[in-house]
Amino acid sequence: MGCRILRNRTENKQLVHARQLSLRGADALQRSRAQDAELLFSEAIKQSPMDERAHWGYATTLWNRGDHTKAIDHMREAIRLSGDNPQYLVQFGEMLLTQGNYAEAESAANAVLSNNHKNPAAWALRGSVHQAQREWDKARNCYQRALLIQSDYPDVQLQLAEVYRTLGKPQRSLAVLDRMVDLHNTASHDPEALLYRGLALADLGRTQEAASTLAKASERLPVDDVQKQLQIVHAQHRIGELVAARITLGKVRSSNAEIPEVARLQSMLDMSFAHLSDPVKPLTEPTPEEFSSPSLMASPLPGSEGWVRR
Repeated sequence: MGCRILRNRTENKQLVHARQLSLRGADALQRSRAQDAELLFSEAIKQSPMDERAHWGYATTLWNRGDHTKAIDHMREAIRLSGDNPQYLVQFGEMLLTQGNYAEAESAANAVLSNNHKNPAAWALRGSVHQAQREWDKARNCYQRALLIQSDYPDVQLQLAEVYRTLGKPQRSLAVLDRMVDLHNTASHDPEALLYRGLALADLGRTQEAASTLAKASERLPVDDVQKQLQIVHAQHRIGELVAARITLGKVRSSNAEIPEVARLQSMLDMSFAHLSDPVKPLTEPTPEEFSSPSLMASPLPGSEGWVRR
């Protein structure tokens, strides 16, 4: 009995120390000191593998630096130790979604909603799963449910705007984006919001506004966000902004020449410029199916390889 009491006291002391380290790790993570955070969470797990916050934090730092398999293992453990913490479940589902594991990602969302049907993050995750599978109506319904619960939800508003545009409702897409600006004036400068606004304006035939908005989006989006930059190239070509399209494509072509869409768009632009110089020559473009690759569609996942904004 005495040995058991002593062992319990030792384990409790180690758990308290681990939780202190985890708190410091969470603070480092908040301050974008990823390496310090990873070391602190790792040490916390060594002190006590029963600290769920340590597993969560370690999983987050591992994911951000690309060690996805190990990150998912630690997130599973964080969920188990925490008794299905809804925040951990949603984050876990977002990780799985990024890897294309749609069934398990949706199961994570459903596990949260079974206990709390008004969790906006779980509805958003479920919407992202449907969007990734191009189940547009289901995605729209889930995003709308999330916004009914939490009206100020920029990530969801952006995705809903793109879903509306994909469904052929660009005016509804603009209305969602306008609502974002009403809630946060800074949203008018957000590069992703500018992208979706420019695409919707192009769909509506408002070419001058579309041209200006798409150019701003291209300037503010990271050059290495190739998928979105290529969306802009395609839209600029569609509204006749050939010079702007060539400039946008030039920013990404040098380091992404191996991507098939880059070569196709370059060929399409070359043919369009050739037609301008020789309008008698028939203009043939690649078929629409060649440009319907998923890599030219809007992405559902909160964040690609890095962590999702929260």
